[in-house]
Amino acid sequence: MATIQKRSIYDNIVDGINRAKEKATPILVSLTTEITDIDPLLFYMAGKELFTGEGVYWKEPVNGETIVGLGVLQTIQSNKNSNKRFQDIKEQWNCFLENMIHTNITESKHARGPILFGGFSFDPTKAKTELWSDFPSAQFYLSKYTLNQIDNQLFLTSNRLVKPLDHVETVINEMECDEKQLYVALKKMKRNSIHDPSYKEREIDVENWLNSVETVVTHINEGKLEKAVLARELKLEADEPFSIQAILQNLVMKQPTSYIFAIDSGVSTFIGATPERLIKKDNQQLLSTCLAGSIKRGSTIEEDLQLANELLEDPKNLAEHQFVVDMITKELKSVCRAISKPDNPTIFKARDIQHLYTPIVGEVKDHVHLFEIVERLHPTPALGGFPQDKALEEIRTYEQLDRGWYAGPIGWMDGDGNGEFAVAIRSALFKQHEASLFAGCGIVAKSEASKEYEETMIKFKPMLNAIGGKLNGR
Repeated sequence: MATIQKRSIYDNIVDGINRAKEKATPILVSLTTEITDIDPLLFYMAGKELFTGEGVYWKEPVNGETIVGLGVLQTIQSNKNSNKRFQDIKEQWNCFLENMIHTNITESKHARGPILFGGFSFDPTKAKTELWSDFPSAQFYLSKYTLNQIDNQLFLTSNRLVKPLDHVETVINEMECDEKQLYVALKKMKRNSIHDPSYKEREIDVENWLNSVETVVTHINEGKLEKAVLARELKLEADEPFSIQAILQNLVMKQPTSYIFAIDSGVSTFIGATPERLIKKDNQQLLSTCLAGSIKRGSTIEEDLQLANELLEDPKNLAEHQFVVDMITKELKSVCRAISKPDNPTIFKARDIQHLYTPIVGEVKDHVHLFEIVERLHPTPALGGFPQDKALEEIRTYEQLDRGWYAGPIGWMDGDGNGEFAVAIRSALFKQHEASLFAGCGIVAKSEASKEYEETMIKFKPMLNAIGGKLNGR
């Protein structure tokens, strides 16, 4: 450790132990420094070797901000089967922040300090299966080490919980030991060469899914609801464990317009490349994205433009998109002094698919917590349907799938209440030799089961391309 850093850590830990004695509770002690020459992806992979099942990775598409968390200092969970889980996580996080001691020895405004990273399942009331046994209804990590990269600057935050009876030298020695092991692991890391794995694929319950689509369309035409989103699963079984590093490398390279995320829990890693921001809070500014209605990409510039124009003029997709715009607008108006949005959607182009897109910007009222906004917005009609209660009832009854964290909110929040959540779509759950990929589509009155099936095929592509395979030779 550099002298100034070691001095700051020593002072922090002494102050933390004294405060722990005074409050009779463990105290979060945190130090942020600026560093250089670390590849965030390799940092994450080094942590997978040293802190098995305790890593997180996040890269956002606009300014490329990257967050990597290694080693779980504290897990904050909630298994409540209602929206009380949002309040539960908020209260637990606030307890850590209340008496925290954080020293920032940089002068950059981008140094975020302690970051809480995690997510929520799509529907906490849905029966849970073995597939998602490593992921509770809500789970967030406060990491021992958090790497934050933004605007070509790198910051490392070291976090420790100190107790009343701790000795400062013992805590520092433990930190130095962890850091040495981490840097030894990091030196061994290098970017993997890409190879296509050998695996078998199996689509789960296709006929039942197609029948469910037709049933939901019937219910919509009977006036029971207006839209429901039905998802399905594609199972992959490989000859060797899937390479998480290679998959993330591919996603970063091939999906620059998407949020790239990975979160480890137990023997599982949940990975995705989602184009859909749920909410971003930057001081008083809120940003949300309405992304619903989709069509494939063209093989030529001319075909791509033709398909985009078809999407912009398609009544079915425009109606589906408007459900999302209306709902998010309504919810943001309740927490904002003012909001603004364009009158009509434009086209958002990802590598394999293009969507109708409407951004919404708002100025949030004072004392509105980020988790409160996430709770209000989840699930949007893009992932659940409309009206929300009727759509969720249809999903619980007719979707042959435990979604787990698929289509749930995943993201981060710092100690100042700023943060960002995306919707965990275009995603897959990896367990050694097995992977479960998920894709869904919005069912409305004019939906045709065969076309909705083809849409899910398109939505499987981002993860399949990252893994290195093709679905049924497509």
